[in-house]
Amino acid sequence: MKTFDVIIAGAGPAGLMAAQVLGEKGARVLLVDLKKDIARVYRACCANLIIEPGTHGEWVTCKDGAFHFAENKFSLPYSGPIIPLKKSIKIAPGGTALAVSGKSAEGYVALSFEKEALLQGMLERAAANKNIEIMTETQALAAENNAGGVAVKLRARGAECTAQGRYAIAADGVNSRIVASLGLNEMQRKFFARFMVMACHIENVDCPYPEAWLTFVGKGQTKAGRGQIYLCPKPHNGKTDPAVYELTVGVPALGSKGPSAREELEHFMTRGRFASWFRHARIVDTRAATLNFYTPLANPVEGKVVVAGDAAAFIETYVQGAIMYGYRAAQAIAGQLDAGSGLDDYAAYWEKTFEYNDPREIMLATQGFGLHVMDDGDLDYLFGLTAGDAIQGFVNEFSDAVTVRTALFRHMQQIERERPQLAETLQRFGDVSVVDALQIGKS
Repeated sequence: MKTFDVIIAGAGPAGLMAAQVLGEKGARVLLVDLKKDIARVYRACCANLIIEPGTHGEWVTCKDGAFHFAENKFSLPYSGPIIPLKKSIKIAPGGTALAVSGKSAEGYVALSFEKEALLQGMLERAAANKNIEIMTETQALAAENNAGGVAVKLRARGAECTAQGRYAIAADGVNSRIVASLGLNEMQRKFFARFMVMACHIENVDCPYPEAWLTFVGKGQTKAGRGQIYLCPKPHNGKTDPAVYELTVGVPALGSKGPSAREELEHFMTRGRFASWFRHARIVDTRAATLNFYTPLANPVEGKVVVAGDAAAFIETYVQGAIMYGYRAAQAIAGQLDAGSGLDDYAAYWEKTFEYNDPREIMLATQGFGLHVMDDGDLDYLFGLTAGDAIQGFVNEFSDAVTVRTALFRHMQQIERERPQLAETLQRFGDVSVVDALQIGKS
């Protein structure tokens, strides 16, 4: 049985970042991933750079061909295209909009980038390091702490084997097999829901907002009145011209059965209020994902196993969060290898910076999603009140609900006069539960 200093399960942003750092420090690394082409993206993912300062305790910017992490003091080369997003717009079923302009110094709410280009660059740097062995078409099934460190059970092209490492990193995503094998889901987490997500990359969209992140909210946007639909311009195959848009929907997968995510996207594009935008559309790529909503791991370290990125998270850490936590996990293990300490520092950093570790942040984020508890007509009325308002903010699930709430509350006196019952609903909006906001179990 081959032995390594570190075995890394998953070659996404967290695993590739960890492998790069550890390989550069001289550690013998085994990096495994289920995909044959590691840089190819099959899963629906929020591949936008969240540029709001303080997100997960960081401030990430893109300049001179690199992503820069100010607080952690490292940069990651990125040679792919960028589309600056200047507005975040929520659109009610009747067509009224609540528009948020970019609050960054450049006037951006976020930056849209190409995840494939990012992964390809990270993969090339890892492959060029002689200390890193990469196994594709290999799934990490389980990990077990033992006297020598960690034994990781692998399935490679249909055959099972075991690799031994002094340490291991679980970077195998939101539905981590490693985390499940260690029993951490049962010991540390609360399960909320399962969502099915589908995203299509589409050409020839007649979108009147080419530089915006669009969120279509309200029951009338979907066939079953569940979920939200997102539309965002995306770089595709290294290009930004012709324009390609990513259309995404997520629907609850448990409880009463309703239309699938695919059926909801088809309905939106062919029979929804904005179907005219897609009269000439051509789908060039389709992606999907199953997301299990667990509370985050309270402690991302179990023996000699360190959990990094989405594997430890509620929903996701964003791509930049996965990179950052992969970097910190690698630094922690390097400290263990060199001086016998570092894992406690990583656990403390995770607890301090990952915002969903605070239950109040889960409430805030899901309340932003939970605009669906309001009637379609009320949403159109409320969004209409904001026409002409100067609202600034970012694309960020942690601050979005506050931005929306603040914008609507500017008009509270008028709402109280014209629609007193709606004013009461709006006042209680902060009390919406996670279950109701996510529409769990509703058809």
